[in-house]
Amino acid sequence: MAKNFDVSGPAFVGLPVRNPAASAEFYEKILGFRRDPEVFVNGAVAFLTYPVPFAVTTPPPGVDLESIPRPLLAPAIWFKTNDSQAVHDALVEAGITILRPITIGRFGRQFTFVDLDGYTITIYDRD
Repeated sequence: MAKNFDVSGPAFVGLPVRNPAASAEFYEKILGFRRDPEVFVNGAVAFLTYPVPFAVTTPPPGVDLESIPRPLLAPAIWFKTNDSQAVHDALVEAGITILRPITIGRFGRQFTFVDLDGYTITIYDRD
C-alpha cells in the first residue's frame, strides 16, 4: 500500500486528571510550567510547553480515575530540564513521591516521580 501522507509525531499531550485546577497548580508552582492564557472547555488547563503543548483535562464521560490502580506506568511521559537535580530537590521538598532515583542514563541525569494523579513522570536533562 502506498503511503501518501506523513505523520510527524505527537503535537499535543493531555492527561485526564481528577482535579484539573489542583493538577494545574502543581505543574505551575512545582515544575514551573507557564499556563496558556486561553480558557478551555471543561476546566482543562494547558501549558506553554515546548516542543509539544501539555494539558491537564477532565476525564471523558464514564471514566472513573479513582478505579485505576496507581501509580500509572503508562503512558510514558518525559519532560526535559536543564537541571535534573534541581527539579528532583524541589519535588522532594514538596513531598512528592520519587519512584526511581536519579541515575545516569542515555538521556543524562534522569529520575521518575509520581504526580498528584498517580502518573509517572520522568525528568531528564540530555537529548
